[in-house]
Amino acid sequence: MTFSSCLAEADRQLVLDASVVINLLATGASAPILRALGIPVLVTDNVVQEVSRDDNNGRPKLALPDELIADGTVSVPRLEGPSLEMFAELVSGSTVETLGDGEAATLAFADAAAASAAIDERKATRIAGSRFPSLRLVTTIDILAHHAVLSELGKVALARAAFQALRIARMQVREHQFEWVATLIGDENVAACSSLRRLATRRALQREKLTS
Repeated sequence: MTFSSCLAEADRQLVLDASVVINLLATGASAPILRALGIPVLVTDNVVQEVSRDDNNGRPKLALPDELIADGTVSVPRLEGPSLEMFAELVSGSTVETLGDGEAATLAFADAAAASAAIDERKATRIAGSRFPSLRLVTTIDILAHHAVLSELGKVALARAAFQALRIARMQVREHQFEWVATLIGDENVAACSSLRRLATRRALQREKLTS
């Protein structure tokens, strides 16, 4: 199956969750990637704070570069009114149905602003689907696979950027995105990415069943 980015003309604004920000920072090419999209990119204040203190899972501590905010590549809005009320709902209640501050702020702001949300975490994606059925969701891979990003970086630099996000930030990859990622970075690099090994093993087993 051929994978293509979900980002489209319908995405007039894009609100990034912490996991997506961390992935993009790990690429070493966050500025050209975000600028290439050609749409307003927003990161809530909650996410900025989460990213700056994120040193879990062995990942290096990263921070959103001040110049991205200063030159307008990224805007940092604060929650207020309806988005603040929705944020309070999303962080309250049972563990199964609540989100961390960054994820909750991303979804609440995107819904209130009629923007699209870039989020990788499966739980947040599930909750978004049930709470905000009209909200457009994309992933980090959708951003990297956007035609404007490929045009801006070129295939070699894009492959290096994706590999960095996979290796350093352990970027999540959905099953339908695996083939595109593996082709981009090369099969020889798949084994070096912990977030790809499970998918690679599953696909190998599927191929064995088909040929047996």
